[in-house]
Amino acid sequence: MNIVQLAGDLDLDEEEYRSILELFVETSRSDLAAIRDAVARGDATAAGRAAHSLKGAAANLGLSDMSSVAHEIEEKGRESRLHETRETVLSLEAHLAAVVRLLDEKQATGGAHAPEEILKK
Repeated sequence: MNIVQLAGDLDLDEEEYRSILELFVETSRSDLAAIRDAVARGDATAAGRAAHSLKGAAANLGLSDMSSVAHEIEEKGRESRLHETRETVLSLEAHLAAVVRLLDEKQATGGAHAPEEILKK
């Protein structure tokens, strides 16, 4: 999957989608930091809230796998099972890193593809 396809799926042109995706990366970094901090403090409510925010933003951009991982963290937060989130948080970080690579590669090459397992619908 690539930026052109993701943009087309949302009826946006490539540059509009790219701008939105860049903003998403910034806010997602904040959400991830909030999740990590909340997990470290054992604050299930805060972890769930940050995961919910990230889940919705990812879903709105067509990043369904990333949204699903955030949803898993949100659910574990609701169920006060933060001790089970380590691998899930690492997976969420990997998804965000793939989005960053997609943006970086797109900028460097003029149209790169992201790994299917990260950006599939």
